[in-house]
Amino acid sequence: MSETPLYARTSEAGGPTAALSPQEVTVVDAEKSWFRQAETDYNPKRWIKIHTTWLGDQWVHLHLDEIGALQPLDRTVYYPSVYYRSSPHMDYITYQYEGLLTKMFVHQTAKYRTLLGSSYQFDTEYGPKWSFAPGMPITSDKKTIKRTQPSPLFAYPDSNAEIVTELPPGDLNVVETTLNDDGYSIHEEWFHVKNEQAEGWYSPTYAEPEGTVDDTASIQLRGYVTGILRYPNTRISLNNGQIGPQTLHPLAAWTAPDGTRWYKIDSFVGQGWVQLDPYQDSVVLKGREDDAQIRSTMLYQGAFYQNDSGIFTFGSESVGKVLNGEPHFSASFLAKQYHYDLTGPDTDGWWSLKNKDGYAFQINAGEKTSKTFWNGALANEVNLAASPVATSEAKLPPLLSLSDVRKLLGATTAYNDKVVYGDKNVTLSSREYEIAGFNLPAAADGNELHLSGLLYENSYLDDGAISPDLQILVKSQDSDDNDPANIQLAKVKQLYKLGYNFGVYDVTLQFPLKQGINHLSLVFKVGERILDKKDWDVNAAAQN
Repeated sequence: MSETPLYARTSEAGGPTAALSPQEVTVVDAEKSWFRQAETDYNPKRWIKIHTTWLGDQWVHLHLDEIGALQPLDRTVYYPSVYYRSSPHMDYITYQYEGLLTKMFVHQTAKYRTLLGSSYQFDTEYGPKWSFAPGMPITSDKKTIKRTQPSPLFAYPDSNAEIVTELPPGDLNVVETTLNDDGYSIHEEWFHVKNEQAEGWYSPTYAEPEGTVDDTASIQLRGYVTGILRYPNTRISLNNGQIGPQTLHPLAAWTAPDGTRWYKIDSFVGQGWVQLDPYQDSVVLKGREDDAQIRSTMLYQGAFYQNDSGIFTFGSESVGKVLNGEPHFSASFLAKQYHYDLTGPDTDGWWSLKNKDGYAFQINAGEKTSKTFWNGALANEVNLAASPVATSEAKLPPLLSLSDVRKLLGATTAYNDKVVYGDKNVTLSSREYEIAGFNLPAAADGNELHLSGLLYENSYLDDGAISPDLQILVKSQDSDDNDPANIQLAKVKQLYKLGYNFGVYDVTLQFPLKQGINHLSLVFKVGERILDKKDWDVNAAAQN
């Protein structure tokens, strides 16, 4: 890009043999590891051997950002804002620029690529300039976009630009397109619209969306403040509007391309869009006003490290060990971490663990069957993956395998046994659920019971984590609990996302009824851990 001194050998001592004007050259050799950056220098100098027609092979001493390839360009691009320099090379000490251009269409003429990045040359009123930003290339693309909603036209393909007009619903005559994509969170298509009435740039990101639905009866906002946006899936505020906790009846709902749900509301600043806080806000669907509301929370019990002997420790205490390739943990340690009361052993060697909700289970060293209880009554006999292992002291509770920790405690676990750095470890956590609004009917028309609800599930899991799913089931109290014909499991289907790894799931359950009184139980459980159990009677009327 400028005159380059030539040297006969890899040394500047004695001065250059000649100077080379800007041109493309053939590289024939280079110093070892020339492409590596130095620890103390982001842009070090390296020796490169090139071929010349009059002096033969010569050496040049260049910074890494001076070793590159120049590619001609001939295109128009848009820059919302861009810093420029007269050189494609950055001063990595001062990081100084010559100036700033905003809201500009420019003609790009070249791209210069190096190991440290690329620079782009474009024409300005001050002459050719360089920038590290590629800009938004403008592409000729004639087509028609059909719109059933009004279409705002911006002066530039830029959400910060002025809106020059808003076209009514109808066809948009497109002549050019461009894309604003940062490779992370921004992906905006822009269309240059030109017709007899107006000209400007339209983006579906900054317009009323197509495909809205009217399926929501109400939304309950519980957060201290909820911002109102002009368009969904953007950060453009509607006249700085904010609202507090309240119940709203949305005008429409829309699911963004990433699956996130948005709601259009009428407010004191006009009609705008809100996104729910998945940790506390809720939805009621039309025709589903009696739905249950179920919300999950992930609680983290901790990471527990394994030493070279295969022993897991918590502080100075030994809490488990690896047996037959699987971690096992002491029942007393698990009781403390998951807040269970531990009692035992009884005269037959059974240990009992009970939580505050009413769920309990019993284990016995060497016994591959466990018993679960709800409010003191036997709920189930469970086959374990492995028999609990007795400790060296008979008075201490046995060790439970990680598989059975998931089963009996409904725990989420991850065994990190292939770590690159640090010690092998097990992480323990659990999904907890808040259940509200299940209105159990006392009577049903016909021969089938219908229950429904919405589940707000946090789907985030650590790498390698295994988490048992929430199960919701109805069974008859008059029949064998283990007969699958007498148990109906709820169907769970994702509807949309609310953000922050939360999804809203449709929960539906049907149970066949016999004429007359049906004695039923509704059970919520994770693994074998019972979260709640409700017994009630349903009267099924005779069919006419």
